[in-house]
Order: sequence, then structure tokens, then C-alpha cells
Amino acid sequence: MIGRILHSGDYQRMPWKNGGGTTTEIWKAESPTGEMLWRLSIADVASDGPFSEFPGIDRWIMVIEGNGMELSIDGMGTKLLNGVYEPLFFPGDASTACRLLGGPIRDFNFMIRRSYGQGLLQVFHLPANEISPSRDDVAAVHVLRGSAELETNDVRELAKGDSWISEEPRRARVRALGDAVVAIISIDAVAE
Repeated sequence: MIGRILHSGDYQRMPWKNGGGTTTEIWKAESPTGEMLWRLSIADVASDGPFSEFPGIDRWIMVIEGNGMELSIDGMGTKLLNGVYEPLFFPGDASTACRLLGGPIRDFNFMIRRSYGQGLLQVFHLPANEISPSRDDVAAVHVLRGSAELETNDVRELAKGDSWISEEPRRARVRALGDAVVAIISIDAVAE
């Protein structure tokens, strides 16, 4: 298998950069000097408040549980995230404030350093046996609901909450084993 499968027990829980909550870190790729290149995480948001700022980072966020939130993002205005599995892109260094729409939520985050490359977070709702579009630049897959088979150079099963992380972006596609929702993270790295 090219890449690695991670299960929820492999993830690390940590405080937010600004101390306002906690995040479950799924994966963090780092440079040889320890600089974050890209990261996947799930945050539990229990109250309104500011987001941590991440200079030089681009960010995607989507609600995966709860009634949603409204984000006030410097330079982008107000964005309403009141549905699940609907990614929103915004600059991580923009001043951002969150207002919950009806109680706590969980959100899924993908962050990438701009100097490392451009990223994309796509979500696919797949009925049983349906296959996601194939891409050549897949860096990670995360199963949000149901279970699926990941097809790269061999086939591996992923359950809800599992992630597959590649050593470098490559061709991959996902086949749902029942109704499934999967997040596919693609990275176009900057040529060195």
C-alpha cells in the first residue's frame, strides 16, 4: 500500500492555537525544519469567538455535525455555514470570528502553507458501489460517513472516521461500500 491508513485512535487531541477550544489533529505534514506544510483536523466548537490566525496558510472548513455557524472573515464578509459537508475556502491569516447558529458543532479543517502549494477539499456523497472521480493529485481521503474502498495501487477498506494519507499526491479514487460521504484532499505542490 502506498501511503498509510489512520484510525480515530491514531489522532491527537490538542488545544487551539488561541486557547479557545480543542482540535483533534488527523495528520500534519512538516518540512525538515518542522514547519507545517499541510494539516487535517476536526475541531469541537462549543461557543462563539475568534478563530486562531495562521499567517501564510490557506484554509478550508466545513461543518460535519451540528446546526452550523456564521463566520465573519476580514476581506470576505459574512459566510453562513448552515449545512453539513459544504467546504468553505478562506485565508487562514484573515481575522475571523465565529457565531454558532444553535449549539455546539464539529468542523473538518484542511490547511496548507501557500509557499508549499495549492490545495483543494472536495466532498462526495456516494451511493453504494458508486466511484468518486479519479484524480492524479490526491494527498488524503477521509471517510465522513459510511465506509468505502480506496483504490490506489491496491485496494483498502476505510470505515467512518478513517483517513488515508499518501507520501506524495497520486492517482486515487474511492468506491462506496454503502451510502458514504468522503472528503478528498488534493495538493498541487509548488515545484522546487
